[in-house]
Order: sequence, then C-alpha cells, then structure tokens
Amino acid sequence: MRLYISFLLVLLTQQVLGQFNFTKLENAFLDFEKDSQIQQANVSFCMINTATGKVIFQRKKDMPLPPASTLKTFTTASALLTLGENFTYETKINFKGTIKGDVALGELIVYASGDPSFGSDRFNETKSGIVLSKISEALKSKGIKYLKGKISIVNTVFNDTAANAHWLEEDFGNYYGAGVYPLNWKENKFDISIKTKKSSFEVVQNDGGLNNLKDFKMELLQNNSPTANDAFAYILQNSPYKYALRGDLAASDKVQNMSLARINPEEDFKKELIAHLKKSFSIDYIPIDLPLAEINLVTIQSPPLSKLVYWCNQKSLNLYAEAFCKTIAFKNKGKGNWKTGIHEMKKIAFNLGVDTSAIHLFDACGLAPTNKMTTYTIANLLSSYKKQTWYKVFFESLPIINDMTMKSGYIGGTRSYAGYVTLKDSTNVSFSFIVNNYAGKPRPVKEKMFKVLDVLKP
Repeated sequence: MRLYISFLLVLLTQQVLGQFNFTKLENAFLDFEKDSQIQQANVSFCMINTATGKVIFQRKKDMPLPPASTLKTFTTASALLTLGENFTYETKINFKGTIKGDVALGELIVYASGDPSFGSDRFNETKSGIVLSKISEALKSKGIKYLKGKISIVNTVFNDTAANAHWLEEDFGNYYGAGVYPLNWKENKFDISIKTKKSSFEVVQNDGGLNNLKDFKMELLQNNSPTANDAFAYILQNSPYKYALRGDLAASDKVQNMSLARINPEEDFKKELIAHLKKSFSIDYIPIDLPLAEINLVTIQSPPLSKLVYWCNQKSLNLYAEAFCKTIAFKNKGKGNWKTGIHEMKKIAFNLGVDTSAIHLFDACGLAPTNKMTTYTIANLLSSYKKQTWYKVFFESLPIINDMTMKSGYIGGTRSYAGYVTLKDSTNVSFSFIVNNYAGKPRPVKEKMFKVLDVLKP
C-alpha cells in the first residue's frame, strides 16, 4: 500500500510539473501592465489551442490595434493559398519589329509582372547583372549587332499608385517605404554614404545614379550620443533636390550608410539596361510605333513563391508583402491594387472560418498606422493555417526571435509579435501580442514583452 501511494504521488507530481502554469502567465501580465511604460498603453494578447481552435488565454483579445509587421503573416499565407508555393513571377522581354541581317529595327518591350525580386541581389537568378545579361544574350542569339528603335516598359498588372496614401510622409523616402511598381528594380532601394563634417554631414557616395551634391538636401543634425540614429529621407516635390535628409545622427562615426527608396525604378532599370547593351551593341534611339510582328526574346522568372515568402517574413520586406497583395488581386479579379487585394485577403480569412469584422486594413505589410486587427483574429488565422497543405512552407518562413517561432512588428508607438509555440504540457498554440501607445523608448518595451513571452516556453 505504501509503495502504491508513493507511486501515485510521483505520478501526480509529474503531471503537475508537466502542466502549463496559467497562474504564472497571469502574474507576468499583471507585472507587465503595472510597468510605468505600459500603464497608459493598449495591451492585447490571445493564445489559441491549435488542435481545438479554442482560446486558452487572453487579454483584451477583441481590441482592434495596429498589427504592424505581424500583418505579413496574413499576407504571406494568403499569397501561398491563392498563388501556390511554386508560383513564379514572369517578366517577358519581347521584340516588336524587323530583323534584317544583324540590324534590329523596332521596339524592345518589357512586360512588367510586379515581381518584387526583379534585380534583387537576394537570389542568384534575379541579380541585376544576371537579368541584364539574359536580355543581352537573347539579342545576340538572333544575330543582332545593331539596335535601332526604343525600349518600352508595359504595365498590364497593377492599376493604382505605387505609394500607399496611408503611409507616413517620413516613410516614403526610405527603403522600407519604397513604392510597389509594375516593374520593381533592385527592391526599389539604393544606398548612400554620409560623411561627418565639422558641424554637419554630406553625402559622399550613392549607388542610385544621383548627384551627391545636387540631389540631397542635408538637414541632419549632429548628435553627441554614439548610438544616435534617427535619420529619415523625405521625397521632395517642387524642389531642385530629390531628397531631404532629416533627423539626427551620431557625429562620432566618420562615415554612415542609409538605404533610400528609388523614385523611378523603371527609369533606373532602362538606364542600366541601355548602358549594359552598349557594351555589345550599337544603339540608336528612334521613336517607332509600327504594327510590326512581335516575338519573345526571353522570360525572366522569379524564384518560387516559397522563397519569396521566406525572405518576406525573415527580413520583413514591405515591398514583397505589397506585391503579393496586388498580385492576389490581379489573379482573382484582373485588377492589381490594394483595395481589391485586401478585399480578397478578407475573403480568404472568411473561407478559413475567421470572423473578418475586426479586419480593417489599408496596406498589406503593416506600415500604415491606420490598420486595425485584433489579437484574436491574428491568432485564429495562424491556427487555421496549420490545416493547410502549405503550412510547412509558411511555418519555416517565420523567424526565430527570442528562441520562439514568431514574426515581429514595429511602427511608431506599437510593438507586436505573433507565432507558434509548444507549451510545457505539449499543447501546440498560436498567439498574438500587441502593445500600442506605450511611453518611452521601444527597446525596453520589447524586452518587457519578451519576459511575458518567456513564460510560454517549455
């Protein structure tokens, strides 16, 4: 009998030790919400058992808040469901005209596909040099040595503006606020180097083909803090300058780098293509518009969507998320724009059994502060993805942050996390955590959120 009782005590102890401690999680939230940075903030959290679809812990789960970049979990999953993990963007390069001997008279036509990876160094097959060489080699294969005519870029995919009206002015000129175009080039970003002067700064190098002195208006202030980095690029209208650089930078660093948004990626591509072709061909620009025969020279394919989704979530690439949204719209409705894309994404959520009444979106990457979703909706969406054939691709695209599989999000005044974890009792859960309107610096908020999330770890 004594041995039997001892056995039961051991068994009960093992079960208790194996259970998830909801009291500990509750106390972690109580401590979190008492923090001076959080007292006036909006805090929402939801955790769902993915096997049952039931909420097992929540904190104001129905409060609509900006999801920031955790919205990309919804966008990338919608792309995988609609387009398929093996989908590729195809940018067709055609020639319309006549080829007589080694002379081509006509029009080189680039049919833009909205490919966000076109010219990107992130993939071997899309690197700018590879793209330009494929076009050159295709022309050489026709025996062409002389090109007479023009180069045109044709948009058949997107029918709205490149930049989103709900983004902040301070975002547009920076790489993360680059517009999404029918033809994107080098992820629509370029880099500049800024050198510290006696009391100011100056641009000393850029790889966007701009004039270091004439195209950048310097309004940056020097900051004595060695960690100061609050610099933004603004696109200027009705000004001799193209960009204004504002904010403050550490004066201690001799040279610092910034990544800016390209204003005209299509024109930048054409300039680079012409420069590349001039190495092998004699080129004369002649305005031409004749009803001539058209042939395909080469089709530039992007990597499969599975790889694009991976990098979109790993590096939080806004351009990719927005391109996915517009591509969903184009595939389903033949109209590639934000409004239609967001409508189609909401239909996807509805078909997955998710209530869409709490989804109010104006972009697909999370940069718009006007976006609103609830943590319940996000966690519910994540839970529903586990039943899909593409779930493994989606799950593996999520970063490992704080030793957890989750996507992060950060815009002014908002920090968010969303992902998956297996609790101590082996329960698989999806979760979403948003803190909005906090006080002070964002880094301490992140660390305090991690302390709460640490309770979820097995």
